[in-house]
Amino acid sequence: LAVCVHQLWLVELLQPQLLDTCEQVVLGSTSVLCATVRLVQSSSLLDQLVHFLLRSDAAQPLLRRCDHISDQISMVSLCLVEELLQKPHRDVLDVLVLSFLHTQSYLSPPASAQEERQTESGEDSEDPEDDPFFSDSLTFSDSPHPPPPPPPGPQTADDVINSFLCLVPVQVRSSQLLQEGGYETYVHDAHTLVTECQALSLSWDWPLTPPPLSLSSGKDSASFFEGHLLKVLFDRLGRLLEQPYELNLQLTAVLSRLSAFSHPLLHEYLLNPYIHLSQSSRSLFSVLIRVMGELMQRIQQVSNLNERLLNTRRALLGLPHDPGLDHLTLLKGVIVLEEFCKELAAIAFVKLPHSSLAPP
Repeated sequence: LAVCVHQLWLVELLQPQLLDTCEQVVLGSTSVLCATVRLVQSSSLLDQLVHFLLRSDAAQPLLRRCDHISDQISMVSLCLVEELLQKPHRDVLDVLVLSFLHTQSYLSPPASAQEERQTESGEDSEDPEDDPFFSDSLTFSDSPHPPPPPPPGPQTADDVINSFLCLVPVQVRSSQLLQEGGYETYVHDAHTLVTECQALSLSWDWPLTPPPLSLSSGKDSASFFEGHLLKVLFDRLGRLLEQPYELNLQLTAVLSRLSAFSHPLLHEYLLNPYIHLSQSSRSLFSVLIRVMGELMQRIQQVSNLNERLLNTRRALLGLPHDPGLDHLTLLKGVIVLEEFCKELAAIAFVKLPHSSLAPP
């Protein structure tokens, strides 16, 4: 029966609709597919669905549409990815993400990393613009509190958590304006998410630690490709300040779920701010840093920033607020960015052994 569903419905009926040039047809067929993935319980039918979604002619278009010109199509495509990540099927992560990370080509070779550490410890590294962590002319000249470059040596869980919390400059933080909590408000949900992801992957025999970094690691960094999924997610994240609020929520939900999985390469690539990236590579943390750099430039155009951020938060919470806000997309993006960094810190808190830092 599952084979018949694959051939007669997925391939012969649904695939032509997914590849159609009409946006309404694409939107409707992707929504149906998303609901199907959400509701499927049969393991044999799930096998057929996963095979279709990962290896059919529709696979690449479906992933690329996470970054579609239509926000509606992008939303439903991201929803489809999130539903897939909740299914007990190892191929989903293997094909979409892990197959691109297993060589660790995103890392600098040990010799290069050592040179970077020596540079960081030298006098010239006091300027963040000279640090390799702030490459490609990224500066925070408008911010009195730029995110600190990664210090040399092993890092503790406290360092990782604080790295995400300190990413958002003080002058654009607004949660305290409504007396909302810090990252500790996300710890319960993060624990639920991490537990759910661990339960899914329990039988997948994942390694506990990443493989040791060899001298050959990073030699192929010029050809490193993070995969179609991470590419569209990182590209979307880079435009967070100019995207609709609902789309940003769906995007960060997918990234949070990926970060919650326990595979050591996923954890290293998404939740370790201190890895030494090869020249052509980017990570979740490095993309966030670039967004912060853009943020510090854009907020120069916004007067009464704290008041407007507070008013935007009140509007998002359904509280009384002043209508007719200017820069609304930007302000909502700033709020999503602050909350996303707190959520990542909470996920790191749950996943990592920690010492002194604990939520109140």
